[in-house]
Amino acid sequence: MERYIRKYGDAAFVADLTKTVHAHDEARSLFNAEVADYLRQIVEAVEKYIKNESTRLMTVLEKLEAKVPEFKELGLGDVEERLAAVVKESEIVIEKLRARLDEMREDKATYLTLDEVFDLVKELNDLWDITSRFVKFYSSLYSDLSPLLLMTT
Repeated sequence: MERYIRKYGDAAFVADLTKTVHAHDEARSLFNAEVADYLRQIVEAVEKYIKNESTRLMTVLEKLEAKVPEFKELGLGDVEERLAAVVKESEIVIEKLRARLDEMREDKATYLTLDEVFDLVKELNDLWDITSRFVKFYSSLYSDLSPLLLMTT
């Protein structure tokens, strides 16, 4: 080993390389911690959005079905089932993301994808779009029929 050190380098060169590697390790740890914090904020925002909007959607569905029970057979029943699946799956996905974020913070993992959670947000928004069409249909039905109802009373 001594022969290689004399032939290929000196202690200053080795110390400089070691220092550079340690600097990179520290930068990577800091980077992972910062990214994990930002991603945690995103995950918390998504969780809050899914919880709030799924609760709001369920309220709308219940009101629509109470007023017009036929809507359940016309598709709102499917929306309810899909909403329950989204809520259940989101809890699982968010817990997996939190575990992965903890790994990032501890330098055990260096990447994380948010595809699954944003697919759930897309699904929730799609359910809102479907429900919105039912609300618009009921609104137009009500506005079209309300003059007739007033004339008959």
